[in-house]
Amino acid sequence: MLARLAENLFWAGRYTERAEDTARMVDVTYHTQLESPYGEVALAWEQLLEVLHLRSAYGAPIEPTAVMRFLVLDPDNLGSVTASVARARENARSVRELISSELWEAINDLHLVLGDRDLEQELVEQPYELFRTVRRMSMTIYGVASETMPRDEGWRFMAVGRLLERAEMTCRLIDVRYAQLEAMSGPSLRLAGNNGEVARGPDRTDFHHWIAVLKSASAFEAYRRRYRASMDPADVVEFLLLEPDLPRSVLYCLSGALYQLDALRDGRPSRAARQLGRTTASLEFRDVGELFDVGLQPFLEGVQAEIAQIAEQVAEEFFHHHPSGALHAIATG
Repeated sequence: MLARLAENLFWAGRYTERAEDTARMVDVTYHTQLESPYGEVALAWEQLLEVLHLRSAYGAPIEPTAVMRFLVLDPDNLGSVTASVARARENARSVRELISSELWEAINDLHLVLGDRDLEQELVEQPYELFRTVRRMSMTIYGVASETMPRDEGWRFMAVGRLLERAEMTCRLIDVRYAQLEAMSGPSLRLAGNNGEVARGPDRTDFHHWIAVLKSASAFEAYRRRYRASMDPADVVEFLLLEPDLPRSVLYCLSGALYQLDALRDGRPSRAARQLGRTTASLEFRDVGELFDVGLQPFLEGVQAEIAQIAEQVAEEFFHHHPSGALHAIATG
């Protein structure tokens, strides 16, 4: 496969995932603000901008409606939902001979739907309907790809892009939200003794904020089935980081990306796969108590840096150049 085509498939996966993640997090933040004290509303939107690495790009004072517009439809924000969908569509258009017609139609349909709607008006009157449309159509894209594409190189490059984007986004979500909640309520966890167990303070956990974290990762129902009524911070962090069967956990995504990279190299040595294997092992063979022992935030920041390095190594190995950053400008063929 030509390096340019492989790169476009990789970034089609990343941009589709980015659009869905952003829409879901904006949706959760919008609904959370309806139940939050006035003083916490601006903080919630500022934290979301930090999760998306867009705080400096936004720059202006925090105003909820303005932040939503910036994250959903601002043409100058390359990380907005509409910009991400447009870039996913352009990358898919350049590789139409390598993807199924059904997949192209699903990606193009999302782009056309957003172009046909009055997004400014919807953000004012019914933003939840717009967010739901983006989430559902993005998941349709994943389903169509899964059901219509052979597990060849094209499929694998799209999967690696999507899984690395998702793993990084979940890391950012836990990192920023945990720092926010700890600042608001003090340390919510402490280690007890030397056995790695985490002592839980029942008066420390902000139930509604941790629900928002789980919903931001599409993990709330799965979490409740596992932990029932508990909303302990240690359990939430463990579930989103270390749960091997949760599609949006960091461990699940990194393990899946490693499998696809190994298949792309036919088992031959690969710098990207070796780095990814080390990062995956750093999660797979820890428990949550150890993570808090070494410091959760430094650990998460380290994992994010490693994911960025892996993406660069994938570019070196398969695309023959260094990417210019998370919002890489893609040639469209």
